[in-house]
Amino acid sequence: MTIHDCDRAFARIDCGLLHYRHVTPHEESPERAANLLPSVLMHASPSSSRSLQSLALALANSARGEVIAPDTPGNGDSAPLRQATPELADYASAMVQLLDELKIERANLYGFHTGAHIAIEMAIAHPERVGRVVLDGLLWLDDAERADFLAHYAPPLIADHAGTQVFQALQFIRDQAWFFPHFKRDPAHNLGGAAMPAELLHVLTVELLKAAPTYHLAYRAVFRHRLEERLPRVRVPAMLMADDTDPTRESVRRAAALLPGAKLAVGGEGWSAEGVARKAARIAEFFDA
Repeated sequence: MTIHDCDRAFARIDCGLLHYRHVTPHEESPERAANLLPSVLMHASPSSSRSLQSLALALANSARGEVIAPDTPGNGDSAPLRQATPELADYASAMVQLLDELKIERANLYGFHTGAHIAIEMAIAHPERVGRVVLDGLLWLDDAERADFLAHYAPPLIADHAGTQVFQALQFIRDQAWFFPHFKRDPAHNLGGAAMPAELLHVLTVELLKAAPTYHLAYRAVFRHRLEERLPRVRVPAMLMADDTDPTRESVRRAAALLPGAKLAVGGEGWSAEGVARKAARIAEFFDA
């Protein structure tokens, strides 16, 4: 039986309630299920686990075992972390607390953009809890780029009576489809793509508005993350990947040199239905290797 939607739940961790989506195949044999690690999928900023629902369903429907997709603290329906300036290690600790609450000893990890950077820190701090890790899109910044991104990429959204934050959120999401980084709106940084579908623009804008007070904290933790120092410390089997349209794909290629034993998979059709199916197959194959 094909599963068409994820279940939703909350777990209580140190910072409060952490929201997550989860799905378990109904027709999996007990023998195979016993040999599969759960898969934990961690989303990009500034969205939520909703953005990974199609991938979670594709993995589960391919008999991949239990799939869990949490909302990053301070995004979606998850409470923010207590730290005023959280680092990626703090987000990784929250995800490990979720594993504890769900009685999961080890899991395979998939992270997209922000989620990939969190997965790196989980693998470094708790290698005994991680089977394999897939890093889909990574951001490698030099010092000048880091300062630029910290200053301009993710400004706080401040609510006012004119609803200015609504228009700021809409423009933020819209421009990400056209430019990278989004705040450099010139031909040199134009991604050359079409406008984001209106329905997707609406969904992502609503997700951002829900997280308006805290969405920028995870972004800024990623901008402070130094791949050249942290990635070589990963000691679990890893696959680095990026779609053809991902603006971080060159960072992914560069980062692969830091993990000589890692698998590199650059290419694909992004988040179309066909692209998600191929992405899920690629991830499942690596998790099963």
